[in-house]
Amino acid sequence: MATTLVEHVVADAGAFLRKAPLQEIGRNIYTLKDVVEEIRDKPTRRSLAFLPYQLHFKEPHPEHIRHVTEFSKKTGDYPSLSATDIKVLALTYQLELENVGSQHLRKEPEVKVPAAHRLTEKKTPNETDGDEFNSFQFWREPLPAIDDELLGLLDKENEPDDEDDEEDDDDGGGWITPGNIKEVKMDSADWTAPADIKVGCLTTDFAMQNVLIQIGLHVLSVNGMLIKQARNYILRCHACFKTTSDMNKAFCPHCGNRTLKKLAVTVNEDGSVQMHFSKNPKVLNPRGLRHTLPLPQGGKHSTNPHLVEDQRFPQQRLSRKARQKTDVFNPDYVAGASPFCENDIYSRAANLQIRDSQCGGGRRRANPNATRRKFIKKK
Repeated sequence: MATTLVEHVVADAGAFLRKAPLQEIGRNIYTLKDVVEEIRDKPTRRSLAFLPYQLHFKEPHPEHIRHVTEFSKKTGDYPSLSATDIKVLALTYQLELENVGSQHLRKEPEVKVPAAHRLTEKKTPNETDGDEFNSFQFWREPLPAIDDELLGLLDKENEPDDEDDEEDDDDGGGWITPGNIKEVKMDSADWTAPADIKVGCLTTDFAMQNVLIQIGLHVLSVNGMLIKQARNYILRCHACFKTTSDMNKAFCPHCGNRTLKKLAVTVNEDGSVQMHFSKNPKVLNPRGLRHTLPLPQGGKHSTNPHLVEDQRFPQQRLSRKARQKTDVFNPDYVAGASPFCENDIYSRAANLQIRDSQCGGGRRRANPNATRRKFIKKK
């Protein structure tokens, strides 16, 4: 039986990293140049140079990027998405509009997250229900009780079985071994798609899959890792146990601590909110809390840790000397440290690599994994 090919498939970086046979999934494969730039390992980049299909590069329209961005903020997945992920979602949304239409697409999420959820009824320490518990640090699911069915299974195990000798001679064909792990993954993957699907997005990111399902777009998976239902997320403070639906918050709006963590919630038919807690007791990351804080720095180029929400930060603007260009024919020109330099390279702003004077103020977050040139004096 021949597999049904999707007419237009938008591939994320996960499709190329997992070596997915895209020619067996769709007819027209689309991606972004930003997605290809995210791939850094040599084997994957070498495979991109010799693809058995034609890869189309297409950029989404700005209005579609704006729509997907606002939609992801309402579902709570916006902090988990990068700029490239939002462009991939916008491209899928654009192809769906061009080839299918917008009748089945949603403008708002199905389940809206409440603004705040707090306990209105005080409970004794012994009174708990299925969704709330006294101590989230020691919470666990209730152990199942031993009933008559379990006792019946125990009685059956005690009975002698004549087929034990035959099972011992089995060569382990049903086991997953390092030799057949690739075949098992390929067999478990579902490459077939319904015939009515014209546009789909192939991604392994669960946040992207959640946004796609909420909008009404089709999600394709490379190895069966697919979310079964769409969820909404809120931020819950693990210090005061209050919640907020503003996913852009870093500090709790009630107590002010930096103890907000993303939590999946579902709204029941009666309007009650059900929270899905993690079983890991170490919800908060204690990294960086063992050592004392550095002394606060002054000046217009200071870099202090972000401790409170209303903390003031320097605007990191370029000085007038750094903005000055070398123009010897200008009557107001004043020679600086060197008349042969086109730009300033001696000021503190230049040493800190602050070049974007057009962007104005604001605190800049540099990439900590970026490589920096270190000048080591050779002996």
